[in-house]
Amino acid sequence: MLLKSLLVLIASAFLTNFPLQVNNDNVRADSQLSYAKLEVRGTRLNQGPIYYIQTHDSFFTDVKLLVRLERSEDKNRILDRHLEKLLGKSVLAKGLLDCRRVGQEKGVIYMHLSNESQITARGDK
Repeated sequence: MLLKSLLVLIASAFLTNFPLQVNNDNVRADSQLSYAKLEVRGTRLNQGPIYYIQTHDSFFTDVKLLVRLERSEDKNRILDRHLEKLLGKSVLAKGLLDCRRVGQEKGVIYMHLSNESQITARGDK
């Protein structure tokens, strides 16, 4: 249900070519690019070398969703260390949906992270 709603949002943004606004210095507000901003609450976990947040639908709590955290730079060791500290903790992450990979894996969406301030343990400010 949550994944279907997300896909409808993305499709609507692309079909109407309506730029969604986001507070990011790298993305110009007047650009004609379409993108979606995500805010995800869940548990930070690993599956091999890949970082994930596991979350669930607020109405159907047995429906699980994995959010794969894609880092903008593989050699960002500060972000890697920060993500390792959050393993197993309840987190809040804010980032952009990686629209190129929607539907690549069933039950998985991709979030683009560029720095450690985009993901915090819940309760931190």
